[in-house]
Amino acid sequence: MTHTFGNEGALFMNAMTWWDHETLSIWSQPWGAAIDGELLGTRLTLVPFELVPWKVWVERNPDTRVLVDERADLSFVGHIPHDRFVIGVSIGESAKGFYFATTANSGVINDHVGDFPVAVFADAETREIDVFLRRIGGDSVPDVEISSPLEFEVDSEGRVTDTATGSTWDLRIGAAIDGPMRGVTLQRAPFISSFDWAWEDFFPQTEFRGSRNDRLGD
Repeated sequence: MTHTFGNEGALFMNAMTWWDHETLSIWSQPWGAAIDGELLGTRLTLVPFELVPWKVWVERNPDTRVLVDERADLSFVGHIPHDRFVIGVSIGESAKGFYFATTANSGVINDHVGDFPVAVFADAETREIDVFLRRIGGDSVPDVEISSPLEFEVDSEGRVTDTATGSTWDLRIGAAIDGPMRGVTLQRAPFISSFDWAWEDFFPQTEFRGSRNDRLGD
């Protein structure tokens, strides 16, 4: 069944709640799960996505259409970006929060969330965030011996390569664009952005990578 959601208005653990029009069940936004009503315990599937500022998105996708009302302001003039948040990744029963500033200063962090190897990328200039699984599966890479999971690194010019083959990757599409791995794609992993205290409230089993005291450029 397809559901239609609205903003329920009340907070649960200081986070937004939704309600679905069909059953009037109440849903927790961070969990994506019904916390009250007929669908109690039902969980939605988190869809992988890109997190980029509006300016960056519209430059890359100038034909984008946005539903707005008279209160909307897509220019964000005068707004100062907030850096003290985590990139929260939850897979199965495991969760990990990657501090944005730590990740952006590194360019990429190769890590695991439970048994799943992930690569977390953050760009300090564009503020783009991407999370991918580092396992390669289903792609044929002739005459190349690779280890799985892959390890990635970012050079001083922002070029992303894997250490196994030196292939160059475009993280906007999650694909190798040059080198022996050309044409191979990575699977996106779902994530959310959150204050560290809020992430830990909803995922008390979480681990953290980096420090809340890190600043961009450190």
